[in-house]
Amino acid sequence: MIHVPRVNYSQSAPTIHALLEWLAYFAGARVYFHQRRKNPIDTARIDQLLLLACTLFGAAVGALGLHIAESWSWISKQPISHWVSGKSVLGGLLGGTAGTEMGKQMIGWSRSTGDAWVPALVVGLVIGRIGCQLSGTWDMTYGSPTGTSWGWNYGDGVPRYPTALMELIAVIAIWTFLRCRQWSSPGQMFNAFMLAYCLLRVLIEFLKPPFGDAAPAAVPVNRFEGLTAIQWVGLVGAAWMGLRMAEVRR
Repeated sequence: MIHVPRVNYSQSAPTIHALLEWLAYFAGARVYFHQRRKNPIDTARIDQLLLLACTLFGAAVGALGLHIAESWSWISKQPISHWVSGKSVLGGLLGGTAGTEMGKQMIGWSRSTGDAWVPALVVGLVIGRIGCQLSGTWDMTYGSPTGTSWGWNYGDGVPRYPTALMELIAVIAIWTFLRCRQWSSPGQMFNAFMLAYCLLRVLIEFLKPPFGDAAPAAVPVNRFEGLTAIQWVGLVGAAWMGLRMAEVRR
């Protein structure tokens, strides 16, 4: 079993998570604006600000909405503070994409703006998932129990799948593959990254509660027709990105 004896999860988890989460936002933003300076958006400043506002609004709605849907049976009975206390990365990415597309319709912008986001998203996801992996069971991103020798002790004494670490490694592998390819059209790298990430989340959720975990979680995760809300959204998102890629090829 992998063991991290010097980390007292109960006391340090929220601080570690918060610090790395804000570092992920900061580093991701720095990478994005660096990429954008190399390929600036050729439109009015007010339109650029409107587009960014639509992206951020869509990301916020998507992140919060999927968080609520994931544990609806429990969270619907809780105070409003519980409704806004969490977020879903997948919901944020897809919501931000939808918000961007709506903003582009509003300003009449037809060119793709997504490729500059890919390295920024990779950096943000990697840093953020380090925070999740070091947060114990506090942030509810831990894996289900496993009998494998590389199970991770999140502080509860149960060897579990290190799902955040697995996602981190997979995201780096996806980025390594995508950046070595030649893309015929702007936006295709972003679509391919999002498609791969959506499918990754569908698969990796099978290694988290409620799958394979006999002990009830503090915040239960609902299943709809056998899959969680994240998995259904991941499948829809993958189909959407696949259609976007096919449309560009025409």
